[in-house]
Amino acid sequence: MNRQRSRQRDFRNALRALLLGYAAAHLSSCSDNPEPSHANSDDKLLERTSRQWSRVAGTKNVDAILGYWADDAIVMIPGMPTLRGKAAIRKYVEQSMKIPGFRIKWKPVEAHVSPSGDFGYLIERSSVTAPNAKGALETQEFRAVTIWRKEADGTWRDVVDLSVPD
Repeated sequence: MNRQRSRQRDFRNALRALLLGYAAAHLSSCSDNPEPSHANSDDKLLERTSRQWSRVAGTKNVDAILGYWADDAIVMIPGMPTLRGKAAIRKYVEQSMKIPGFRIKWKPVEAHVSPSGDFGYLIERSSVTAPNAKGALETQEFRAVTIWRKEADGTWRDVVDLSVPD
């Protein structure tokens, strides 16, 4: 019986770490800091896309959430193996959504788009809420960098998602 409890606890801890990584991966929570102004409309569009994605993450619609990642996306979350491609990311997102009380939100802090307009990156702040080891909801803050690629149709897709605890 103790062995089973130990396995369940280890699984919950591993899943929590996974979720926190996902959260970190997404990187960005609301901040009291004012939004920087950008002269570049691509910067603003990229920030707007990130904000939309954060709102979509709150709906728990897995397909809609995945729609913001490129098919070849890479997600790097602290304490977890690198997730490569939408199949691996889907599994992670689906597991996250099953956790009672799980929430993630983020906000871009600054955006930078290449002069060619086909790549950009965001510095973001995120928060992830999930049950801790005792079952109480706990919110952790993260810093993130997301790298985006503009697709042929003009849609921005996240290709690299990297987060660290704040």
